Amino acid sequence: MNASQVKEMARKFGADLVGIAPISRFAGIPRQHHPASIFPQAKCMIVLARRIPRGTLRGVETGSEMENSYPAFGFYYLEDQYLAKTTYDLAIWFESQGFEAVPMFGYDVHETSRYEFGAPVAEGKPAPNVYVDYQFAAQAAGLGETGRHGLFLTPEFGTRQRFAMLLSDAELDADAVRELHFCDDCRACVAECPLGALPESGGEPQRELCQHCKNGAIETNFGRFNTIDRIAAACGRACLASLEKRGLLTKRFNHIFRDGKSSPWSVDYYGRKTVAAGEGAAK
Repeated sequence: MNASQVKEMARKFGADLVGIAPISRFAGIPRQHHPASIFPQAKCMIVLARRIPRGTLRGVETGSEMENSYPAFGFYYLEDQYLAKTTYDLAIWFESQGFEAVPMFGYDVHETSRYEFGAPVAEGKPAPNVYVDYQFAAQAAGLGETGRHGLFLTPEFGTRQRFAMLLSDAELDADAVRELHFCDDCRACVAECPLGALPESGGEPQRELCQHCKNGAIETNFGRFNTIDRIAAACGRACLASLEKRGLLTKRFNHIFRDGKSSPWSVDYYGRKTVAAGEGAAK
């Protein structure tokens, strides 16, 4: 079994992106988030992604449909069913080859860290549960990098993908780490956030403001650590529009996401409209 075979099978099972990182690239990661804390014999991390259909963002972009297409096919169904099936099938294929693979969802470690962990099962071990930072893993696997808005960006889809991981004892050739320049002097996400939740100087979004975002953000339940999903929010859509406008994505469409004929709609902290919903695409 080699890296090419793994990628071929991952795509056969529905993955749109697949990258491989050696465990050595996780050097310096705290034990509470280190993959070796879960599987000490692991040699590599395989990171999988399935794309978010651009069409799921259309109703959010126009302000006319917020509760059907994106939450289902861009988030919950995509993550819990389609991506989960891809990850499961690849894990079973690994076992058929005589190797073990630990399937994991891509949870946000910044959100998991807000909750108390259990008691370590033995002295010197991390407390359960150990969660691997999927964004770090995806970057280590050569799939892209995190933008200044905190969303992961890939050359193929920009913000439009969801990730899962497989931790394996197979020794596979790793992918090179990519260095992107998507955020160079762009600031579209900062400019279009109506709540001012993205610091001008960079850094983590202000969660207490994102919680009140009514521009396409979704606050999840405890099962997802009350993560605030912002891919369809004003910042995520502004980023996607900017990436397409600048011609930085390899996956292209007959029409760009925003045609520049009107300004994006948005509402402020209190839900007051700053631009009328339904006016459509962005500047």
